Amino acid sequence: MKTISSFASRIVWLLFILSAAVTAFADPPSRVARLQYVSGEISVQPGGVNDWVPAVVNRPLTTADRVWADQDSRTELHLGNAYLRMNAETSLTLTNLTDQTVQVELDQGALNLRIRHLYDGEIYEVDTPNLAFTVTESGDYRFDVDPNSDVTFVSVWKGEGVATGQGPSVEVHRGDQARFSDGDSLNHEIAGVPDFDGFDDWCRVRNQREDHYQSARYVSPDVIGAEDLDDYGTWRVLPTYGAVWVPRVDAGWAPYRYGHWVWVEPWGWTWVDDAPWGFAPCHYGRWIFYRGYWGWVPGPARVRPVYAPALVAWVGGSHLSVSVSFGGGSGIAWFPLGYGEPYIPPYGASRNYFHNVNVSNTRITNITNITNNYYVTNNTTNVTTITAINGNHNNVHINYANQAVPGAVTAVSNTVLVNSQPVGRHAVRISEREIHSAPVAVGPAVAPSQASVLGVNAGAASSMAPRPMVTRPVVAKMPAPPKPVPFAMKQQALAEHPGRPLDDRTEQQMRIEIAQRRNGAANAPRATPSAGPMKPAPRWDDGNRGRTQPAPGASLRNVPRPPDRNSGQTQPMHTLPAVATPRPGPMTPAPRTSDENRATAQPSTGSPVRAVPRPPTASETPRPTPVSAPERPAVETRPSRQVTTSEPPRREQQRAPEPSPRQEV
Repeated sequence: MKTISSFASRIVWLLFILSAAVTAFADPPSRVARLQYVSGEISVQPGGVNDWVPAVVNRPLTTADRVWADQDSRTELHLGNAYLRMNAETSLTLTNLTDQTVQVELDQGALNLRIRHLYDGEIYEVDTPNLAFTVTESGDYRFDVDPNSDVTFVSVWKGEGVATGQGPSVEVHRGDQARFSDGDSLNHEIAGVPDFDGFDDWCRVRNQREDHYQSARYVSPDVIGAEDLDDYGTWRVLPTYGAVWVPRVDAGWAPYRYGHWVWVEPWGWTWVDDAPWGFAPCHYGRWIFYRGYWGWVPGPARVRPVYAPALVAWVGGSHLSVSVSFGGGSGIAWFPLGYGEPYIPPYGASRNYFHNVNVSNTRITNITNITNNYYVTNNTTNVTTITAINGNHNNVHINYANQAVPGAVTAVSNTVLVNSQPVGRHAVRISEREIHSAPVAVGPAVAPSQASVLGVNAGAASSMAPRPMVTRPVVAKMPAPPKPVPFAMKQQALAEHPGRPLDDRTEQQMRIEIAQRRNGAANAPRATPSAGPMKPAPRWDDGNRGRTQPAPGASLRNVPRPPDRNSGQTQPMHTLPAVATPRPGPMTPAPRTSDENRATAQPSTGSPVRAVPRPPTASETPRPTPVSAPERPAVETRPSRQVTTSEPPRREQQRAPEPSPRQEV
C-alpha cells in the first residue's frame, strides 16, 4: 500500500507539472468589466491587496476585484454584451471573468444583471448565501440578498435560469420571483414579479440608452463603452479608413494624455482615461491624425473584439528612458498606434492571441508575417532586443505614422506610472530629434508599486464593505479560480523583470511556496523559553477573498443549457401587476448625488435610490415546510459551498430558430 501511495503521489506531481507547463502561457481574457457609471460613494478593492479606494469611471475590473456601493449610491459595470448594476449598500465580487464565464458573488444588496446576448457555451453564475443561480437565456434578472436575514430573492423580468444548492435544483422562469430561505436547502416560494421600484426604473432608463445608441452602426456590440461615443463626438466616413469617430476636444489634445496608468494583471500597465467616453477608443481600434484633427477608427463591426490594456507604442532608449531631465530620474514616452499598425503585447500570450488582438481591432494586411516576427511567448518577445521593435532578424520594419505627428508623443517621469499620477498634469515636452532617434519599444521597463495597483486614488479615504458581509459564505456551483497571490509577496519578482507581469507558472510556484510555509508553521513545535522567539510565518492576507475549493473528485456538473433563444431583438420591458409576494419594502428616498464622475449624464427617473432589501417578516409571509439539508462542517474563513446537483426538472418547450454563427477571428 505504501508503494501504491508513493506511485500515486508521483503521478499527481507529474500531472501538476504538465498542467503548469500548459498554463504557463495562458492567454489573458478578451474582455474586462468597465466601471461605467458612478453615483455616490463607490469603492473598489483590487485583487491581491487589502486596501479599498474610491472608484473612478473607466477603470477595468477583472477576476478577484471587489466593488462596494455605499448608502445612497449606485454603479454600473459593462462587460460587452452584459451589464451588472448595483443598488445602494451592495457588495459584489468578480469571482471569475473569462471569455466564456462570468461568475460573481453577491454578499448583500440588490444586483441587476442584464444580458443582451448569450453566446453558445457562455456561463453567467450569481453566487449568494442561499443559492447559486445559472442563467440559461439572455434577459433581465434581479437578485436581492438581505444582510440581516437568511433570505435571497431572484426576480426574472425576462429570461430563465436554474438555482442550485443542497436540495433539488429550481427553475425560475420569465415573470417569476423566487424567495429562497433556510440556508442552501433551496427551500423556496415562487410568485409573480412585483411592480418596478426605484432601482428597476433606473435600470430601465439605462437599458433604453444602451439599446438606441447610434454608434452601434459602426462598432461591434461587444466593444465596451461604445454607447458613450454619441454624446461626445461625431462619425465621419473618410477615404481608406471608412467610419471614423471624431471627438469634440480642445486644441492641443492627444490620445492617451489625460488619464493615468494602473497595474492590472494579467496585462500589466493599463490606461485609465479621464474622459467619460475614453474607454472604447483607448482599448479597441486605432487612432489617426487626419487633416489636423484626431479620429478613432474602430475594428471590424462583425468581429468580437479583444480588449487591450493600451494600444500604444512606447518610446525610449536604454531601459526605456528618454534623454531628458526628470529631476534626476528616468522617463518614459508613448504615442497612439495608427491604422493598420500591430499591437505587440508586453505580456505572455500565444500566436493566436497576438493574431486576434490585432485583426479584431484594425485592418492589417500582413498579419501573418508580423505574427511570425513579433508574437509574444515564453514571457519574451521575438525581437532582437526586448526594448526595441524595429531591427528584428527578418528586417520587417514598422513605420509608425503617429510618431511623426506634432504633439502626439507624451512623456513623463517613471514615477508618474509608479504612483499612478495624472499624466496630463506631469507631462513634459521632448524635442522631435529625441522622438525620432529613440527606439520604439514593446513596453515600459517600469516595475509597479502597490499605488500602481490601487490607482490614482491610492491613499484616499473610502467606504468599504462591512467585514461580516465579505466573509459571509456563499453557494457556488462552479469552482472558483485560485485566489491571487498578494501583491506584496510578488513585488520583488516583478521588480526583477520590470514592466512584465508574472506568468502563470511563476504565480503557481509562489502559491505552492506560500502553502508550504504556512503548513510548516502550523506543524512546527511550540517554542520553549530557552529556544528564543520564533519568527512568525509569512501571512497570506488578501482581504479575505479566498473561497474554498471542492474536494478532490467532487462531481460538479454544469446545468444543461437549452437551445439559444436569442432573437437578436431587444424586447421592451413591461410592468407586471403587483402580486402578494415577499418583496423588500420601500426605502426612504436618498438625496441627489453629484454626477461629476459619472460616465454619462442620466435623465431623472423620479425614483429614489433604494438601499438593501428588507423582506417581510415570517409572520407576514407564509413559509412552507423547510426541506432538510445534510449537515455541513463548520465554515472557515471565506468559504464557498460547492454543490453537486442533479439534472434540473425538464419541461417541454418549442425550439427557437438557431442564431447565426458567431464569427471568430
